[in-house]
Amino acid sequence: MTDCLSFGAIRNEADLEALARNEALAFNTPLDSCLSWLRDTREQVRVVRAGGEVLGGLVRYDMGQFFGGRSIRNIGIAGVAISPTARGRGVAKSMMRAALAEMHDQGVAVSTLYPTTFTLYGRVGYAVAGHRYQYRLPLPKLGRIESAREILPLDPSRDGDAVARFYRNVASNRPGWLNRNSHIWDRVYRHPAGRDVHAYGVAGGGGDIEGYVVYTLGEVARYPYTLNVRDVQVANREAARRVLALFSDCRTLARHATWYGGLDDSLLLEVPEVGTEISVAETWMLRIVDVRAALTSRGYPSDTTARIELDLTDDVVPANAGGFLLEVGGGEARASRTGDAAGADALRLDIRALASLYSGHLSARRLAELGQVKGPTASLNQADRVFAGPPPSMPDYF
Repeated sequence: MTDCLSFGAIRNEADLEALARNEALAFNTPLDSCLSWLRDTREQVRVVRAGGEVLGGLVRYDMGQFFGGRSIRNIGIAGVAISPTARGRGVAKSMMRAALAEMHDQGVAVSTLYPTTFTLYGRVGYAVAGHRYQYRLPLPKLGRIESAREILPLDPSRDGDAVARFYRNVASNRPGWLNRNSHIWDRVYRHPAGRDVHAYGVAGGGGDIEGYVVYTLGEVARYPYTLNVRDVQVANREAARRVLALFSDCRTLARHATWYGGLDDSLLLEVPEVGTEISVAETWMLRIVDVRAALTSRGYPSDTTARIELDLTDDVVPANAGGFLLEVGGGEARASRTGDAAGADALRLDIRALASLYSGHLSARRLAELGQVKGPTASLNQADRVFAGPPPSMPDYF
């Protein structure tokens, strides 16, 4: 069946409606919601067809992702859905291969997604690269928290640019965090079911903010409820304490506050009592789409110099296969092609292992223990110094 497939953009409203029906069925979501989402992201919707029939599709989020303090181009993949009549026949795999070919032609560095299955996406070169951590704080245990800092209501239309700048300053030092585009920010400020979204900023000096929190309340007309935090970022301990004070003021009606962050979450570090539950809410995968773009556009430790030869295999994007010389210095890198024969010091690995190494999810030595990287100890140690950093995470979901 896959021999007669074609892949491309939405052509007309009929294409969009056909994909919306598949999305609604795949994700158990109201059809109207799927139609609205696809119309909002129409320019980034891709479909797979057999003749004129839409068999499925996906949505691309063209955005950035931070590694080594720099934003690299990342296309997030969401809403992968195939018609029930075409499932189990290789359509999804063919569609993902075509999507990767398009991204590579566009010079995209990496692609990320939240998988519903590891098998499909692993087959096209994605690998586990980090987690989305959820924090669940029991508010009665929080007690009364006081803070002299002032909080002010935030209006996205008025304050959105300032909030986005603040977020980027925080996120740039968090491996794996998104450099959000307008669609991701819309997900922060707009509840999919139309619920009220509340946003507050922690006032700092000179009219700037030192933190912010965006949240919704739990089920309508029910209490005790949960404070469902859609986004929270703070610049310092005082700002973290002010956000926790806001939470504590709700403790007679709300039983928990939930939010998402990294393992070194700033709010968690200021919680005064035990009892906060930490869990892996979701696992995300990363795909190196263009090896040279991925290696050269990210940042590296400024005090590290290294010269690492990589001998890569990639069974989906042939242009990524072969030898690369990675030269790191001053926080930057150059990547150039090497000859056909890999040297004795080369690290031999698949594109999937490179993804886990690149994000910092797994070290080179750990990948070697798992049999996914082969090479001398000195080269493994160099790779670990080059890709060192905090554990990768991603608080956003798409």
